[in-house]
Amino acid sequence: MPKKKDFFIFLLKFIFSFSIIAYLLIKIVPINDFLKVLKGANILWLLLSFSLHSLGLLISAYRWQILIQAQGDRVPLGFLAKSYLVGTFFNNFLPTRFGGDIVRIWDGSRYSRSVLKSSAIVLVERFTGIIVLLLFAFVASLSRLEMAKKIPIIWVSLLVGLLGLLFVLSFFMPFAKRILGKIPDKGYLKKIKVKVFEFRDVVLVYKEKKREFLKALFWAFLLQVNVILHYFLVGKALHLNISFIDYFIFIPIILIILIIPVTISGLGLREGIYIEIFKFYLIPAALAFSFPLIADVAFGLIIGIIGGIIYIVRRQ
Repeated sequence: MPKKKDFFIFLLKFIFSFSIIAYLLIKIVPINDFLKVLKGANILWLLLSFSLHSLGLLISAYRWQILIQAQGDRVPLGFLAKSYLVGTFFNNFLPTRFGGDIVRIWDGSRYSRSVLKSSAIVLVERFTGIIVLLLFAFVASLSRLEMAKKIPIIWVSLLVGLLGLLFVLSFFMPFAKRILGKIPDKGYLKKIKVKVFEFRDVVLVYKEKKREFLKALFWAFLLQVNVILHYFLVGKALHLNISFIDYFIFIPIILIILIIPVTISGLGLREGIYIEIFKFYLIPAALAFSFPLIADVAFGLIIGIIGGIIYIVRRQ
């Protein structure tokens, strides 16, 4: 029954994703205009943008390694980089941009010998990235208030992201421990309670390992700058007249929204958001639609294929 339920949920998300894409292609974006945009793209800018994925991969793997070492484990950087590539392969089929984290959690547990511990480490790693994204969006929005006023989704997303961040942080506060302590020590509740406390303890290690956490936060900062530069170069390839600072506003907002697991890898939802945001710049729907298909879908598929090959090879 659980497998049937999971398949049914996946099917609903798959249908929802491609329904949005179909609607956009039929009602909003003429296919001929979309093809013209692709033909007019600057290949050199696209190649430069794609090359940043290698740098991002190394930064991501190193940040993950720092957080793992803070827990007393040792994992080769190459193994972590390969795990990221395999995770990207699964990201193309799983809900949200973080679906491939399931693979990384499993890979990490091979060294930590604890899925729970590995989950906590990946959560903290993602947490550092979200902190930086919210910071970028907030600071950049203050410098472009006229844009933020005309695109309400910016402030709504920032508010939701901030509330989500505070909710996660509250789970690790002392009062949360007291509340959790009131859960009855009976049957499955006791087992869940023990696991929850173990999870909290792993994460709270970073409270004592401030140096390692700050290093991870620093590399998260560099990673997100690299990510935004990637999107900026794709914009250059498509001849978009958008200032570099504006990418620090809408890219973090979109990445935060795509955490919501309502479509497969954000497909459909992402394209619709870009169309709405790019209206502010008077950019045609065909250009707005093409932007994420190149920057995320096409590049993601290329990297995913590499990850898929690694996955097949290491299973043999």
